[in-house]
Amino acid sequence: MLKTAKETVASYRRSSPDYTPAQEGASDETKPLSESETEDFGPVPLQNTDNRRAGPTVPRLGDLDHRNELREEDRARERSDYIDDIRYERKVDRKAQKERLEEYMPRADPGSRERQLEKKRETTSTLKDFRDAKEGGDAEMAEADVMGDDGIEVYKRKKMETERKKTEREIRKEEVFRAKAAEREERLAERRAKEASTMEYFQKLAKERFG
Repeated sequence: MLKTAKETVASYRRSSPDYTPAQEGASDETKPLSESETEDFGPVPLQNTDNRRAGPTVPRLGDLDHRNELREEDRARERSDYIDDIRYERKVDRKAQKERLEEYMPRADPGSRERQLEKKRETTSTLKDFRDAKEGGDAEMAEADVMGDDGIEVYKRKKMETERKKTEREIRKEEVFRAKAAEREERLAERRAKEASTMEYFQKLAKERFG
């Protein structure tokens, strides 16, 4: 029985193909490259020629002016939106009051003199509202009249607004001072670098002449 098993294994080996050369060739092809062979492959690493320190930089005066302009534009847009909202609310309120008034006081019969007088009053009121809106009457109203605040709340709000503006002015002054100091240091560094380059040139020239 052992002999039969050995013969069976031998027959399987004879009938199966031999992959040994191909595997050896594949192993030669997939052999890792040496360090000298891999030097010519891949992108060339960039050299860091910037010796400046990384980190936040001090904004320049131009940057501060641009930022202040953007803030002013935002505030102007907010004021315009606020005025438009007040005008719209007043228009809606007038329309609601007119509808309630018509419910309690029905209109006169069509074609009658009373109805003609009502149309005339409505036309006059519409023209007056249009003229007031065009002249900016709503924008000239005091904030207390619009919001219904009392004198104490208005005083507190104005005081807080004054303190906020004062703080913003101090912050802007400090930022301008820092920007000017940074520009002054930059000019000083450029001058020093130029002087060092000039001295190096004269030293090299003297060494060539006098040894």
